[in-house]
Amino acid sequence: MSFNDNLKKLGASWTGDLPEINDIVDDTREVRPGNLFVLRQGANPLSDTQIADYLDKAANAGAAAVIADPEIVAHASLPLIHLSEPHKKLGEIAEAFYGRPSRDLKLIAVTGTNGKTTTTYLIESLAKSMGLKVGVLGTVSYRYPGFEEPAPNTTPGTLKLYRLMHRMKNAQCDLVAMEVSSHGIVQGRINGMTFDVAVWNNLGTDHLDFHKTREEYARAKQRLFDHYLALSYRDGKKPVAVANCDDPEVMQHIRAANPQSWGGRVLSYAVCNSLNAADIRICAPVFQHGAYLCQIADPNGQMHSMQLPLIGKYNLSNAAAAISALYALGYDFDTLANAISKIAQIPGRMENVHTNPTVIVDFAHTPEAMEKALEAARGCMQPNGKLWAVFGAGGDRDPSKRPMMGRAAAQIADCIVVTSDNPRTENPEKIIDDILAGIQDDKPLYRCADRKNAIQIALQNATDNDLVIIIGKGHEDYQILGTQKIHFDDREIVRDYYNS
Repeated sequence: MSFNDNLKKLGASWTGDLPEINDIVDDTREVRPGNLFVLRQGANPLSDTQIADYLDKAANAGAAAVIADPEIVAHASLPLIHLSEPHKKLGEIAEAFYGRPSRDLKLIAVTGTNGKTTTTYLIESLAKSMGLKVGVLGTVSYRYPGFEEPAPNTTPGTLKLYRLMHRMKNAQCDLVAMEVSSHGIVQGRINGMTFDVAVWNNLGTDHLDFHKTREEYARAKQRLFDHYLALSYRDGKKPVAVANCDDPEVMQHIRAANPQSWGGRVLSYAVCNSLNAADIRICAPVFQHGAYLCQIADPNGQMHSMQLPLIGKYNLSNAAAAISALYALGYDFDTLANAISKIAQIPGRMENVHTNPTVIVDFAHTPEAMEKALEAARGCMQPNGKLWAVFGAGGDRDPSKRPMMGRAAAQIADCIVVTSDNPRTENPEKIIDDILAGIQDDKPLYRCADRKNAIQIALQNATDNDLVIIIGKGHEDYQILGTQKIHFDDREIVRDYYNS
């Protein structure tokens, strides 16, 4: 059935002949010649001025046609496809054009409060070591062989997701690993995707500005399993849920999701799980010379030697998740355990950017992630060294986590520099005040809203035996001040300081 026929099945109508369409977009910045532009209103209806502006931009960029509510584009210069509430039908529009590319791909979803990016990087690295072609969709970038672009969102919007999946299929990717955020689930961005594996790393506290309560946030994560895995099963796949047995809340929500709805396949993993309840277990890890040496037990109880060259004990859990996901797809366990030793450093995730003093940059931006990052840094300190923590918190986001982040720093770090992250439209000094409310300990403390100066304060005062961890932005190469996005990279600030 043709694209035009599929559109008519959705209730679309138009007059005359439509021009040939080569792609579909809903962002004027992405319009290319020959594209179909979807003008979507969403929850907040557009003004006549906004509508005219979007249509002019689409036309000037070479759009071939526009699809929109019929009543708001009567005077558009582009050919019109009339469809009521297209913002509610993005998945159907995408499917009408791209088909269902995820049906033909081995698709791994990774969700959780922390560790999604690291886990997808590990999956990618392991798969590449086995000669596989891999696509990745996540916080750092969207990429597949021959293509990479920075990621504006952890989980792409529906049309972009379909488009990327279609391209990955055409690139003959053997598998795709994608981070699935709670926003992406609730907003229906992954509608129409069929998954082979869904990983749930952990459950912490994040995005309460959007979800309002922690339980609502958890239910959003659970929906990946009780809704999307169930749909994948009904669509003919045999999906597997991979769950962190060390997190009781994850296991509780997995059970509540009714595994029988996706065929009952659950594969659990753990690090040093004393109850031996997990299917896959990492045992007796020892950190030596920048790597963890350990044993990993497969579901048959057989032990395999493993070496993980990453800082942070929590990365053992991420490694177990990645190995479990690929094992669930049928790849050889021993090959996976051996290949983990060759993985590369992950951008902005406990990334070591200088030595003497050691300077690490990490993306942690929740209280739980920050605590783990600080504990990981503490675990690789030199004797008599001090741990410096440089961090802030994002503006226009959940303020309840700010004092908790301050408390985590006070409990673990020796010296603290509180600064800005992405303050957006909030007063940076007010954000710092919120963080300082959680710091009661009497220890060296600096406040400096200018992030560059704050980083330099730590570097100027740190000795060669100290460790400085700069938290919150990780791989990001920008800072949002007010409504402006400026170039800013923590790693560049560090390198420039020592090279000047």
